[in-house]
Amino acid sequence: MHRKSGRRASALLTTALFSLAIWTVMLMGLAGSSRAQVTIVQLSDTHIGLSTAPHSSANLTKAVQMINQLHPDAVIVTGDIGERLTAWQQARKILSALTVPVFYAPGNHDVHTHNVADYRKVFGPDYYRFTIKGVVFLVIDSQLLGNYDNFSATTPPPLPADTAAESAKMITWLANQAASIPKGATVIGVQHIPIFRNGSFPGSKPYWIISDPYRTREMTQLTKIGVKHMLVGHWHNYRVFLSNGITWHEGASTSWLPFGGQLGFSVHVISNGNVQSRFVAIPGATP
Repeated sequence: MHRKSGRRASALLTTALFSLAIWTVMLMGLAGSSRAQVTIVQLSDTHIGLSTAPHSSANLTKAVQMINQLHPDAVIVTGDIGERLTAWQQARKILSALTVPVFYAPGNHDVHTHNVADYRKVFGPDYYRFTIKGVVFLVIDSQLLGNYDNFSATTPPPLPADTAAESAKMITWLANQAASIPKGATVIGVQHIPIFRNGSFPGSKPYWIISDPYRTREMTQLTKIGVKHMLVGHWHNYRVFLSNGITWHEGASTSWLPFGGQLGFSVHVISNGNVQSRFVAIPGATP
């Protein structure tokens, strides 16, 4: 009886250990899948239809061909897509040749102080959330965080009342995101206009960044959510810099170069909360 009991206990222990091993492998697999490597291509400032960028369509077409060879998980366009409805349609037609999903964020050439409804008719929501392999992306409409209609303004112009109301709605939406984001998830912010300068670049005009009170309102929510990386555009100049606890991945332009540099796009590899970025030039692209 003693031997039989011992054998039975040993068998039960073996079964329990085997079951534990299976559950451990399954849990490790789930953890690995939620932190899988994600590759994102960032296009920015395509400016289809802009008179100072006559080759923008040809450059974007070249970029699409190159991106398809890279096989990313998705493409994100960080604003200034085109100058008018027909330009938006042309940009979408060119980008439809991509073999991966495309996500859009509006720029100040797309959305002005009174026409966000026009953008929404073509592209859908101007602020929203999506997830790729467990990485959460928050797309924000930076044009609801300031008035960028006057390039030469030396102080931040106020938002009209209707746009200010839209801005409040978006900040409330952003504040509500934290409650539904899975614990430990990597969260990447996406918008057109950066919140901060890179040192003194690109200059002191309010046009180049988000100004207060909207800067503080947005940063308060980004900090609560735990955003450590932002994909942004607007400056037409690829660079990566740290400011106020966030790494800003400034996308290159495919259209023209107000500050010099090269035309191209960015490739971001996201893994375990880290973002590694690199610039890819478009050979033969004409500013």
